[in-house]
Amino acid sequence: MSLDNITKIKLVYFFRSFFFFSPIITLFYFSRGLDTFQVVSLEAFLILTVLLTEVPTGILADKIGRKYSLILLVGLFFIGNIMTIYSHTYILFIIIQIIFGIAISFGSGAIEALVYDTLKQEKKANLMSKEWGSIQAHALFATVIAVVIGGFIARSHDPKTFIITIWLHLIFSGIALVLALFVKETKHYKQIKRETPLILFKNSAKGILENKSLRKIVYLTVFSSGFAHILMFLFQPYFIDAKVNNTLFGVAMGVGILISAILTKQAHAIEKKLGMKSTLLIFTILPGVLYISMAFLIGPIISFALFILLKGIMDVRQPLLSQYQNNHISSHNRATALSIISMITSLYLVIMRFAMGKLANYNITTTFIVMGSIIIIGSLIFQINSAHSCCKK
Repeated sequence: MSLDNITKIKLVYFFRSFFFFSPIITLFYFSRGLDTFQVVSLEAFLILTVLLTEVPTGILADKIGRKYSLILLVGLFFIGNIMTIYSHTYILFIIIQIIFGIAISFGSGAIEALVYDTLKQEKKANLMSKEWGSIQAHALFATVIAVVIGGFIARSHDPKTFIITIWLHLIFSGIALVLALFVKETKHYKQIKRETPLILFKNSAKGILENKSLRKIVYLTVFSSGFAHILMFLFQPYFIDAKVNNTLFGVAMGVGILISAILTKQAHAIEKKLGMKSTLLIFTILPGVLYISMAFLIGPIISFALFILLKGIMDVRQPLLSQYQNNHISSHNRATALSIISMITSLYLVIMRFAMGKLANYNITTTFIVMGSIIIIGSLIFQINSAHSCCKK
């Protein structure tokens, strides 16, 4: 029985998301001689790369096809992780993050566009939030399995066990790369070959700037960001300070991601039950409240529980915001427009990576207070309602 396009993409995301190394990645970098600022700043270099390459790769995806962007996303991460195993200097790790950044740029807007246009061709565009949530849930379920196993394998915090977790990830990532080759391209590109990259960029940017509802959705997307990658690096030294047992690092990530997978998959249903405004209000503000709680409530049990809750709810907003954004964007330049939005987000995040990394080098709890405050303020100022989600193409 042949698999449909959406199912293939779900499987690609599933197999590429066995991040066995996630519970110990900061400790891995520490074992290679990096300090807290250098570790967090690696993410800043990654985001800076995304910022610089986001639009060119989005235009390229619209011109040559989004399938190839998916292949490059998985393939470049595969190469970067092999390099990670053999790298021992800050400079080499920066180069690896640049490779990862290019990979993310190829995948960010293009894959979302591929999914939306696949659904649109099947006259199911209204199911974008449901299917995108399901794709994210597949990725999260894989990560749940991987982080629990990875945390157990590396429970001794022996650097040799860190390497084992990366090799295990590469095996599953290789399967994802093979599956990506069988994804089918949508027909959008036939409409766009007449447009030059410059015109494509100009029209996409103009469409965002002139659409007030889309602009507000973008503002909310940016300023309610949960700082997930910063948390991934900071929770490990935070757990050490809170005296959380080593064997529970992976368990905490696994349980948090499992909750996230369930809630993300049900985001569409939750929105239907609670309404758009209430759902967004809860899932944009609550992460900020939990960050501040983590700063003041520190201990083996409470820190463990608060992290799980934060990890579980911080990404639920994503499939909903994805649906609202795509409702306002035309198919022929969808990847380019989404890449511009991602570029705006990346500009914000690269600044925050450097700032929060520097702050965390001195005090992690203060960093949590600052991040939580930013999320709460941004979520309150840029809240949206059903009028903003209506299609105005």
